[in-house]
Amino acid sequence: MCQLFALTSHQPVSPDFSLRGFFQRGGNTGDHRDGWGLALFRDAQLELQTHISAAHNCHKATELLQTKPRATTVVAHIRKATAGEVAVHNSHPFTRTLWGETWAFAHNGDLKNFHPATAKDYSPRGQTDSEWAFCYILSQLARAFVTKPPVHLLAEFLRSLSANISNYGTFNYLLSNGTLLIAHCSTELYWAHRHYPFGKVELVDLDMSIDLGEFNQADESMFVVATKPLTRGEAWCPMGPGEIRIFDAGQMVLDLPPVPPRVHPVTDWNTAWESNRIVIS
Repeated sequence: MCQLFALTSHQPVSPDFSLRGFFQRGGNTGDHRDGWGLALFRDAQLELQTHISAAHNCHKATELLQTKPRATTVVAHIRKATAGEVAVHNSHPFTRTLWGETWAFAHNGDLKNFHPATAKDYSPRGQTDSEWAFCYILSQLARAFVTKPPVHLLAEFLRSLSANISNYGTFNYLLSNGTLLIAHCSTELYWAHRHYPFGKVELVDLDMSIDLGEFNQADESMFVVATKPLTRGEAWCPMGPGEIRIFDAGQMVLDLPPVPPRVHPVTDWNTAWESNRIVIS
């Protein structure tokens, strides 16, 4: 499957340190070598790059890191193809316009036999299950809300919709309009909060460390999200199945906790006894 990375900050920062480690998973420390993509949001403008080469040795990725681009929201993806050919039109993040805003979407997982009906404005251009899911989400949002709803309504709607899609397989994803960053966990996703007092962190996938205090001011706050922790020296918090977290310009503004697993009622005494579902007091 693929891997995800995102960053959100209240003012433009460079994600190059985290991306250096993340891109190593694109064909070096990981086998996600079927392309990579990056969405950079700054001042309501989106810069999008998608490629079919392995990120860890792609000259475009190297050039990008050397420029140290700055953004307030970043969504990145490295691909291991499970549906659709290795082609630019199948590389994440995918983008579309909704409520007059550009939204970027990246998915980690595999949805089986998922081909829902979508609105004409949100027809998939490639062959991936990921783009089908993105187009379906936007179709349903456009149908349910004429204008962008408050964050809590958006989160509840996405929670229900994502639970239905997750019935078809693994559905970890990132969704952003450049201000909001929405993270949904199906199986595996982590987040970390970088804030004062900043400390020294070391990349997991590369022999490189950095003192965040040398590059950030005391009032700065940012969150990073990844499929697997990227660094040592800072706390990475796991998300649970069905959990949604929404960030806004470097702040966490909403958390819908994991969905408890369904427990079917037990009517047979022996089965109940063996499964420890009966407590005698």
